[in-house]
Amino acid sequence: MAAQSLEGKVALITGASSGLGRAFAVELAGAGAKVFWSARREELLHEVVEEISRAGGEAAYHVADVRIAPSLFDLVDVLLSRFKRLDILINNAGLGYRAPLLELKRSEIQEMLETDLHAAIYLCQAALNALLKSAPSDIVNISSFAGLEGFAEGTVYCAAKSGLVGFTRALAHELKPANIRATAILREARSTTAFFERFRPTLEPARRLAVEDASAR
Repeated sequence: MAAQSLEGKVALITGASSGLGRAFAVELAGAGAKVFWSARREELLHEVVEEISRAGGEAAYHVADVRIAPSLFDLVDVLLSRFKRLDILINNAGLGYRAPLLELKRSEIQEMLETDLHAAIYLCQAALNALLKSAPSDIVNISSFAGLEGFAEGTVYCAAKSGLVGFTRALAHELKPANIRATAILREARSTTAFFERFRPTLEPARRLAVEDASAR
């Protein structure tokens, strides 16, 4: 995605305060893109802005909760008011609770579906007019091998990630005539990320995608 110069391009990333989202932000800025990102932890977002600014890049952020659909439409409005265009959308925000279905709280089920699936759908819809204007453009949805391979105690997480894969495949067909590429990245986070510590993925290390590999130019 960042193999060539991205001078003049604008990228929007959710869940960019740490892990893979942060790596995407730094790599895209290094390739010349203006980066705008969102997460719930403002102090970490500010750290990334400072890191990119020190390296000579241009970046900004907006604090938002991706579980609240109207905030995603507001997020795109804020981005366009500052940068006037959008070329790359990366839906990276995600979380998981691992437990038998009988033990999952309804609030945990709702949070996974809203964060891992609904947010990507709503943000794609919110951003689509801007992406159409700047085509050729890109949508990247960060999914997981859990979207293809179910495992015990991961029922709802697997369902959300499977839905994201299906959504991306259908969206790719729908948007191909408009010269917008929709891509799903199937990964498991490294053991050094907060998500890994919280969710304890079961994939063997050889199949886990390192953050620097996913974001590498």
